[in-house]
Amino acid sequence: MKQFRRTIAVVLLTAVSGAGLILPYPAQADVPGLQIAPLQYEDTLRAGQVKSGYIDVSNPGDASVDITSSVKGFSQIDSRGNLKFFDDSDLSNAITVGLGNFTLGPREAVRVGFSVDPGKLPQGGIYAAIFFRTQPPGQTSTSSYISESANVGTLLMLTNGSFTTHYGRISQLKLPFWQFGYGISGTLDYLNTDHTAHPVGFKPSLDVRILPWGSSPKLTTGLVLPGVTRTFQLTRTGSFFGLLPVIITDSDTHSTSIAWVFACTGWYAYAWLIVLTLLITYIIGCLARRKPILPAKLRALLKKSRSGKPVQVLIDGIGPKSK
Repeated sequence: MKQFRRTIAVVLLTAVSGAGLILPYPAQADVPGLQIAPLQYEDTLRAGQVKSGYIDVSNPGDASVDITSSVKGFSQIDSRGNLKFFDDSDLSNAITVGLGNFTLGPREAVRVGFSVDPGKLPQGGIYAAIFFRTQPPGQTSTSSYISESANVGTLLMLTNGSFTTHYGRISQLKLPFWQFGYGISGTLDYLNTDHTAHPVGFKPSLDVRILPWGSSPKLTTGLVLPGVTRTFQLTRTGSFFGLLPVIITDSDTHSTSIAWVFACTGWYAYAWLIVLTLLITYIIGCLARRKPILPAKLRALLKKSRSGKPVQVLIDGIGPKSK
């Protein structure tokens, strides 16, 4: 028995030693983070005037981070507005970031300036992004790291020159005919049709009006680049009832799109639900109190039975018998 215990102890000691040889040090995970403001920068560039701006970069973490800045271009790749970023030497030459490489300590922040030279850029819309990327910490012989790198940026949406005319249209208005619930909702597709020599992207200015209600609130939209179609949500909360026209007006082109809906929303929906419930309850009550309607032959038999006369009935299909 003692020999068996010694053998088990030797096996366990060998297993622990082997594990120590395979994993001599605990793994560590560094998850750096950055916060920046603003997330978007819009401006118009004038010939001969270098435009300056700034971006606030902060480190909310408990460890120092090394940061590298870069400039890239972007384009829209689908109707939801997703972006694709790419290297562009013209943008890198025209947009200068004040800090290329810098370090932020725990909970430190810095204001990074940048400048844009319009003389080095083509006329029309300019779409770039200034990125700030954290560098993974250097690995040592005493630690194994699972490193992550944060990469955040500010979108620059610039117009080089006095090209302020917007060209676009609503290519499709998708509103279900039957509208119930808390309001009227659907989607619309907006196409930027700018095919000029210096096309520009813009945020469509769309007004939503539902007659006979008079207010025309603005629809929330986003950037639409030249030749791109964006899909936007159309939601108008409130109480509406009846066959109604929904009119979308483009403030830039003064064009309109109309869709007809039958709506019963808000308090109207609750009112009709109460009326329908009461109507169903009334019908069920009437049916419960109503006397059953007997067939004519059965009524005749009952009448004869009350008069005391013999009644012939058919029992189990055998034939008439006197009762």
